[in-house]
Formats: sequence, C-alpha cells, structure tokens
Amino acid sequence: MPSFDLISLAILWSIALLALIQTINATGAIKAAVSGILTVIILLLAVFFSYMKIEGYGTFVSRELSPSAIIAANIAANETMARERAADSAKANASAKPAEIGFSSSEKDKDAINSIERYVSSAEKIAEEALDFAQQIGAMDALPNDISEPNREKAESKALALRNSTAKVNGQAASLFHPRNVSELHQQLVRATESLRLAGYALHAYTTLDDVENRKVQFEQSKRQATAAAKMISSYKIELGKLSGK
Repeated sequence: MPSFDLISLAILWSIALLALIQTINATGAIKAAVSGILTVIILLLAVFFSYMKIEGYGTFVSRELSPSAIIAANIAANETMARERAADSAKANASAKPAEIGFSSSEKDKDAINSIERYVSSAEKIAEEALDFAQQIGAMDALPNDISEPNREKAESKALALRNSTAKVNGQAASLFHPRNVSELHQQLVRATESLRLAGYALHAYTTLDDVENRKVQFEQSKRQATAAAKMISSYKIELGKLSGK
C-alpha cells in the first residue's frame, strides 16, 4: 500500500510536468491560457496530495511517526517536565521554611542593634567634622578694608576650602544610611550641616566682594549660620550619645 501511494504521487507529478511542457509549447493565446490554467490546477493538486501523503504515510507506518503525533508528544513531555520542576520547587521551599522559622526575634533584634551601632559610628565622625568646620568659620576675623591683595587672596583661598569642606560634609550627612527608627534624629544632623554649608558659602562670598555693605551682610550671615549649626550639632551629639548608651 505505501508503494502504491508513492507511485501514484510520482505519476501525478509527471502529469504536472507534462502539462507544464505542453503550456510552454502551446501556440495561440487561447491554447496557452487554457494550458496554463490546467497546469496550475494540476501543480496545486500535486502539492496538496504530496503534503497529504507525507502526513498520511507516517501515520500508516506508525501513528507515532506522524508530524502531528510528534508535536503532541513534545508538548506532553514539556508539560510533564514543567510539573516535575514545580513539584521539586515546592519541596525545596517546604524544606527551607524550617530554616527561615529558625531565625528568632532575638537575632532580628541583634541585626537592628548592629545597624544602629554602625549608624552611630558614622554619624559621630560626621558630626565631629562638621562641628570643627563651624568653629573655624566662627573664628574667622573680618578683613580690614585696606587689606592687601595677597592677604585677600589668602583669605579667599581659605574660605573656598571651608566652603568645599562644608558642602562635602553636608552631602555625607544627607546620604548616610540610617535605620528608620532614627530618621527624626538624623534629620537634625542634615539640617545642621545644611546650615553649615550655607555659612561656608556666605564666608567665601564675603572674601570675593568689593562692596562694603554686601561684604558685611555676607560676613554676618556666615557667622550667624555657623553658630546655629554648631548649636544644632552639639544638641545632636547629646541625643546620639543617648542612642548609643554613652
């Protein structure tokens, strides 16, 4: 039976080729048109039955060899593997739960304490550095009106260094990681260093201005903000000490 099917298919393709040759050799428009139509129909039939024979031949020899059966088998195998993986994952999660439950509240408390200790250690360094800058700004004397250019440049260079340092310490305070339960306390440090940053900016502006009145305004502002920053930092350090138990 399979041999007969293949012979029939070969005969059909032979007829299609003969029809194609006849169309090429046809004379006259009507004959060429009719031959062309018939040739196209025969070719389409040949292609259709070729596909059907390929599908049907695999099924005839063995139902498992047909393309549709192979595709269905692959899908079933993939679904089986997916179910097995899901089952293995569920077992792994079930076995991991006791380990997760094993973390007691005391261990979580220990992590929280360690987090606060790390914060206190870093915050103390920032506060000490900020307080030192505030004191340096507070110790700056007003420049005389008849100051020489070299001395003015020297004072400006020092003020610029303080401006950059206060901006840096303010950035460190703002980006410092802190536990949620000390957020309010941490904001005191951020506000204090922000006031210090403005003091450094005003001090540098004071050394660069020529107008006497503007210089006076900037100088007084730098002193005022440095003093406020120092007070806030001192208060912050007291609260920080309470947090660390010192």
